Amino acid sequence: AAEKDRYRRELERQAYEMETARGIQQSFLPESPPQIEGIELAALNAPAKEVGGDFYDFIPISTDKWGLVIADVSGKGVSAALFMALSRTLVRANATGNLTASKAIERANDLITEDDRANMFVTLFYCILDPTQKTLTYVNAGHNFPLVLREDGNDIIMLEAKGIALGVMPNIELEEKEITLRQGDIVALYTDGVTEAIDDREEQFGVQRLISVIEENRNLPASELIKRIQQKVTEFSQAQPQFDDLTLMILKVV
Repeated sequence: AAEKDRYRRELERQAYEMETARGIQQSFLPESPPQIEGIELAALNAPAKEVGGDFYDFIPISTDKWGLVIADVSGKGVSAALFMALSRTLVRANATGNLTASKAIERANDLITEDDRANMFVTLFYCILDPTQKTLTYVNAGHNFPLVLREDGNDIIMLEAKGIALGVMPNIELEEKEITLRQGDIVALYTDGVTEAIDDREEQFGVQRLISVIEENRNLPASELIKRIQQKVTEFSQAQPQFDDLTLMILKVV
């Protein structure tokens, strides 16, 4: 009986820890996307049972520019949620004002690395959206490459740029790139909880399925499109418990 009691207490402790982690994570996510003329934005975070440290953010950089972030912290549970909160705060503090995308994230990395006694790291994609010029200036710190789907359908651009995850080492150099957006473009930012969700045959959802779902539903508003992607990932992997946070951001040029 004592053994059973100990087991029950342990389960309760774990459940409580996960609830705490989820609370920390959710409290650091934006309540709603900003209203930007000519742009539709939507985002979603569906935490797994084993809460990770995914996050996304919309950062007002100047009167007419926005920083968009999606990130994935290594590890699970409370430590990942706390590291996520630290990373988000440092990225936000360094992005506000008018630094270039690469300088902002390189500076955030130095601070994260300095403070990182937990040996955790975070992959992150960060871009500055200029809605008047219709440009995205971006850096990619070891994160999944976001996709840009052009309206004519067969042109898919991967937003790759050289860079390593944050928290690994100080003084990193991130390659900064720029892309000009056109009307009808859809930009999809996501974490590997989307593409690495598996079905009962251990097959991954993958990038190709993600592209197909977006193409088939490209006329939907960004907020509906995100729900449709989540629905498809959930249907695909329904026999399996969700192992990783599912985090998505969709930007549509209207």
